[in-house]
Amino acid sequence: MITYETHVFPFQERYKKIIVPEAKVKRINEFVTELIKEKEKESHHSVDNRSHFKRYYTGTLGEVALEEYLGTEGIVDWTIGNSNDYHKPDLSNIGVRTGIKTVEYGSFPIIFKNSYSPEIVMIKVSDNHVVLCGLATKNVLNTYQSDKLVKDKRILQRGTKTGFYGFEYLKAFSTLDELKEIAPAK
Repeated sequence: MITYETHVFPFQERYKKIIVPEAKVKRINEFVTELIKEKEKESHHSVDNRSHFKRYYTGTLGEVALEEYLGTEGIVDWTIGNSNDYHKPDLSNIGVRTGIKTVEYGSFPIIFKNSYSPEIVMIKVSDNHVVLCGLATKNVLNTYQSDKLVKDKRILQRGTKTGFYGFEYLKAFSTLDELKEIAPAK
């Protein structure tokens, strides 16, 4: 059976703790509030609007935390618009074709069953504390996945997403240059 005890905790000595400053937490809250107002205008969001704030907050927190960790800006796109205009890997703005998957502590990341780009895996511990676990290559994402890890059965009904558990295969990095060495460019 796949659990945090068997697939996440054994590798925690590799993980990096990131604390997001309070001013940035406030900005995330304001941004997500405005983002939800816009998203509710889209048909697929009006049907699936449960836990929107929590989901968008968690995702944005992960992006801000990575900026903090790398000492860079430009990862977070603070603009708001139609979802179709934003369907690209999260780090595209800084020249790295890689996404970020941030998940609540206790849950496994939800990924595409057929991933087209690597993902940086992060765990939200609290509203300002994130743990950077590492980078999963496309091959690792496409290999270490299970529908049994998905809590929301509506996600499974679409047939395109699943849960990721390959934490032991995540690649560590400490700088943007190191990340660029292990992740593909745009």
